[in-house]
Amino acid sequence: MIDSQEQRDAPIEIDVGGLLRALTSSANGKYLWTSGEEGVRVWRVEDGKQVATMETGVVWCLAMSRDGRRIAAGTLLGDVFVGDAKTYEKVFSHREDFQNINGVDFSPDSTRLVSASDNHTATVWEIETGERVRALHHEYGLKAARYSPQGDRIATASSNSIRIWDSNDGCLLVDIKEGLTPWYNTGLLWFNNHLVVISDSKIKQFEASTGSAVSEWSVPESDDYSCIVLPKHGEFIVYSTQRTVTFWDTVTHTQLALIQYSQDIRSIALSADDRFVATCGIGKGITIKPLPRITGPVIQIDDTALDSWKHDQLAHAEILLTTTIRAFASKNSTHHALASRALVRARLQQWDEAITDAKKSIEIQPSILGYIAKGVALVGKGKKQKAYRACDIAFERFHSTYVTFLLLVKAIVVFMAGEHDDAISRVRDLIDVVQSDSICHAYMHFLLGNSRMESGDYNGAIQLFERARAQALYHPSQALLVVSLISGWKFNELNMTVRQRLCEALYAASRIKEAGESVLNIVNTVDEDVYMAEPINAWLPDILQRCLSTPENSGDTTLPSSPMPLLREWVKSKLRGGSWKDALVASVNFTAPRFTIYQALCDHLETLDQLTVATECFRQMNSELAEERILHAEQVEWVFDFNERLSMKLDYLGDAAVNANQLDKAICEYSSALSLNPLFLQDVLVKRSKAYIALRLWEDALNDANKVITLNPLSPWGYERKHAALHGSGCYDDAISTFETMLLMMSQSPDPEIRERHCQYISPEQTKAAIRLSIENAIRESPLVLVNTDSGCLLDKSGQAHSFESQPIFLELISFMTTHIDHARIDREVAEYYRYATFSHKWEDNEPLFENVVRIVVYDLVESPTHDKLQMFCKIVRDSGFHWAWSDTCCINKADHFVLQEALVSMFKWYEGAAVTIVLLRGVRSPSKRGDLVRSIWNTRAWTLQEYHASKVVRFYTEDWKPYLDLDIPNHKESPEIISEMEEATGVSVRALMALRPGLNDIREKLRLASTRQTMRVEDAAYSLLGIFSMSLGVVYGEGDKALGRFLAQLLTSSGDTSILAWTGQSGSFNSCLPANIAVFNQPLSTYIPLALEHAEMDGITTRLRSSSLDSTSVVRLYDRLYELPVPSFVGQRMKLPCLIFKLGRLSVYRSTWGDVFRAQTSSLGVVEIRSEEDLSRFGSLYLVHPWIDFLLDRQPDGGVLAETIPEENPDEQSSSAQAGPSNITPAVPQTRAARLVARLGLPSGGRSATFPRDPSSLWSPSGKSFPRHSSASLRPPSSLSPTEMQMRALQVIARLRQPFGALLLTPDPSNVAAYRRVAADSLITVQVEDITSSILKKLIDSVRTLDVL
Repeated sequence: MIDSQEQRDAPIEIDVGGLLRALTSSANGKYLWTSGEEGVRVWRVEDGKQVATMETGVVWCLAMSRDGRRIAAGTLLGDVFVGDAKTYEKVFSHREDFQNINGVDFSPDSTRLVSASDNHTATVWEIETGERVRALHHEYGLKAARYSPQGDRIATASSNSIRIWDSNDGCLLVDIKEGLTPWYNTGLLWFNNHLVVISDSKIKQFEASTGSAVSEWSVPESDDYSCIVLPKHGEFIVYSTQRTVTFWDTVTHTQLALIQYSQDIRSIALSADDRFVATCGIGKGITIKPLPRITGPVIQIDDTALDSWKHDQLAHAEILLTTTIRAFASKNSTHHALASRALVRARLQQWDEAITDAKKSIEIQPSILGYIAKGVALVGKGKKQKAYRACDIAFERFHSTYVTFLLLVKAIVVFMAGEHDDAISRVRDLIDVVQSDSICHAYMHFLLGNSRMESGDYNGAIQLFERARAQALYHPSQALLVVSLISGWKFNELNMTVRQRLCEALYAASRIKEAGESVLNIVNTVDEDVYMAEPINAWLPDILQRCLSTPENSGDTTLPSSPMPLLREWVKSKLRGGSWKDALVASVNFTAPRFTIYQALCDHLETLDQLTVATECFRQMNSELAEERILHAEQVEWVFDFNERLSMKLDYLGDAAVNANQLDKAICEYSSALSLNPLFLQDVLVKRSKAYIALRLWEDALNDANKVITLNPLSPWGYERKHAALHGSGCYDDAISTFETMLLMMSQSPDPEIRERHCQYISPEQTKAAIRLSIENAIRESPLVLVNTDSGCLLDKSGQAHSFESQPIFLELISFMTTHIDHARIDREVAEYYRYATFSHKWEDNEPLFENVVRIVVYDLVESPTHDKLQMFCKIVRDSGFHWAWSDTCCINKADHFVLQEALVSMFKWYEGAAVTIVLLRGVRSPSKRGDLVRSIWNTRAWTLQEYHASKVVRFYTEDWKPYLDLDIPNHKESPEIISEMEEATGVSVRALMALRPGLNDIREKLRLASTRQTMRVEDAAYSLLGIFSMSLGVVYGEGDKALGRFLAQLLTSSGDTSILAWTGQSGSFNSCLPANIAVFNQPLSTYIPLALEHAEMDGITTRLRSSSLDSTSVVRLYDRLYELPVPSFVGQRMKLPCLIFKLGRLSVYRSTWGDVFRAQTSSLGVVEIRSEEDLSRFGSLYLVHPWIDFLLDRQPDGGVLAETIPEENPDEQSSSAQAGPSNITPAVPQTRAARLVARLGLPSGGRSATFPRDPSSLWSPSGKSFPRHSSASLRPPSSLSPTEMQMRALQVIARLRQPFGALLLTPDPSNVAAYRRVAADSLITVQVEDITSSILKKLIDSVRTLDVL
């Protein structure tokens, strides 16, 4: 240890008159070299005089060569120079491109110099030649560079890394990811094979060969100017920062001393003889102070070996030291290890080996430890005088540094030699000089006291132990550490050991009271960590046990009147590692009363917060001492207070455990409280019941609730807990009844607060009403009749609604909702229950109908193929978790016309609302293969079209009820295999199929899809499409193809879509313009309605027309006539058909391979040929009509309105879309197309307008392409157009009139000359208006008509 109080010389102050940056000492210690703004200066230490100056500019760093012959410096501007230390002349200089030089260092042989600069480079120089030998690079600016003591390596450091290089070839050896804090070479040095650095307010050591961290310890806050230096002996490190210099043991890393300065320090240096330390900095001077006194040597061995030695693992320490000695046998540094092994072997009483090691150590290099080891070993051999002589030699050689330490060791050696009085006298004399060494004196008294104990002189031992206790104050120091290692004396444990031995001596001397007081003194004065540590933790219960078990000596009036203090400490020590029951057994021989022992146990258990255990102990006390009916007043008071206090604490701990969600613990605490105090019974029972409920321990919770009700039948809280327990156990009926009782108790309670809380609850009837309302909403859109898959019965809406109330979930919801109605959960549970599945299949003979199943369970139907089909459908639905199933065979009462009507209209919606649709592929057996679906009968039926498209989730099954293609996914509609087959079957992409929606959009494409389907009954061709088009139609089975006619008539009237008229074939009985069979719609629409003209083509035609001889007034008049035409519609079976009509001339006929072909001349269309099986010559008059008015006006029908644009103030605005809903009633027909459009849109005449283009979501068009978009200017009605725009619109109509179109062939009705009938043609009649001249234009104007067609 370093003693800073004793100083050998007075400090020296040298005034230098300016800021200094660096400081170093000459080799002989007589001079100091400094650097700063005035260059490099030399000062004599003896008198502080400046003896020389070297003009170099501002110098940042200095270095003295090891032989003292040269001085090196680095400057602010990048100059590096070397000077002669005697003549002060420069022998080398170089400038580094105006980069700061932060560090310089000489190689050990002084031939080379390394410099570290801000330009990320350390440069190695050959001093004699000035040659740059090599450069060592970093990523950041360098702060320091140092040669290793052997000169084979160079260490460089920056703010983020430290690197070690081979000095011979410049190879990087080690890269340590640690930054250096100080600049100017002050924070980096070599120590043996270690690097020592200052980093982040720590001194850190790294193994130089591997870069691994060896040790680190915290020091006062470091900064850019912190410094470290190392004396030659390497026993401590000197560290400076700001105004402080501290000294640190290199082995223990403990702070040895501290010196404060009045100025900030920039650099420090040690003298060559390690006698003084010099500092300089911001002030104007150099301060030279002697090093503090060193009072103990450092054990310089491996840390692992030293640690084993400290912990008395002597054999292991010997092995480690032997390994070190063998590893470095050829080096002179083994003397430390040999001396240390000699001391270890002396501790092991291997005297001869210890003497041999000590002699070898001294031969290599004399040292303090070497002579001490020799002396200790000789004492062990009984050679006292030689041992004393070895100590004397050590004193003679090292007394100037270690005088106090050596005198102390000599005294210990004398004590070891058995001359105790002499040794004690020597140490007593030293105490006056060094107060901290009094502990050695105490240890000697302690050892003597142990000897007296062994001889039975207990009173003598007591006196010695008391002396030792008075002096056993331990202050850690290096000297005491070394003494402890030499002697084996444990100074850090001495105080406690002496006090323990004193207690033992007092007890052995039968001074029981004093022994007990001494024990209590130990307990009350030691720290908790000492109290808990071995060996006192094991010793204390034993000594207390003996004191408490020793009978009182009646003649000893000094015995304590109450053993409670000792008893409490005994309980405390026993319960630390054992149970209260073990302690109770161990106390059987105590002289204290049994009640007192229990009292101490209970009180300490309460102190430990082991309240449940304290309750158990307290209850056993009551049971054991029940026969002792008479207790003292203070005992009775304690019992009452403890009982009350413990009950309240347990209740509180139970509440805290509940809040922390530690329910098991809460139940334990509540149970303990219930076992103690009946005053808390009701409230605690309620809490425990609640905890049981949270743990789903329903029976235990119910028992507690019933106990509460028994204690207070009028309290609502017992019923509240009982309701929760019954609800949790699934007894919902009883739970609801109990809840109603709780509400009754609350409403009748005399407590106004409880009555007020009644308003926070809802009654079960309120929940029932909410559930029933949710049921009504859930089944409103579902089928009228469903099969309950659980019971197999058909149930109508009423039955469906009531079925939910028979489910456990109905009562569970009522029981669950006590404070508010959770509508979201009700809706969720109800919706889940009423999810239903639909059936899609091919009808067969003897299907089970409504009247066959309505009064029988589906699962009880007699065996038949169709019955089995229905039963398997219901079973699959049930096994899939659905309670409801719908099949069009048995779930529609076809005898009820209104029910049938609603079913046909709603069927699409029902399939759309189904959770899943089960499809049975009759004729497809497993194992199924790809293509079976395309070829299946199911794919040809009319009804299955809407069933598939409406359903969101579909599952296909083969006729033996195996998943189609063994698909194992919830929705087959998402299967790539199914998608591919449906595209193949329909000829439509899956994207278009998925876009198909019910309503009046995509009319022609829906008709095309339906045209390939078949029905068992003719009427179903129409009825199967009602849902797809969202239409209502009277159902009249037996009317034949009139059903299709009525359907198409209403569809045309509702939509205005004349594409319905584009077909060839046989006319139906309803109207001659409507077909007898839906199959005709499989014909391509583009062959009837002309293709739209591209903009460029249109522009070319209108340009030519504008320059023609056509009268512009006539052109506009034609447009006006067409625009004023009404939309086509039906009134009854009569159709109002707006069109252009062309009368045919006289017919001629000729035969071809396809049959008769009729030819006629027209004034506007030229020669027309018509192929028909019917004899057209029998008709008096024939007319060809052009019904595609929307094409001519460049408008397309979409749903219930026509794509039309009403005038806007800003024609450049984007249009907004609207789509009319389905129409179930045929409206009155306005007189003009414009008026009807305004009426359908609900707009006032002449009001603000909006554009209604074709629905952008529609992917379908008659040509297979989307309809072209039009500018709003081209679609505005004539009244809003300028003359120029009007003429352009009219010319565009003329251009479209010249396009080929499919014409309808009409003839006047014989029975009604004002009406017409369509004449069937076997093929398309394609005609085209010839070049339009003025005369033809006049005829075209006259041909604009609205015809009545029957």
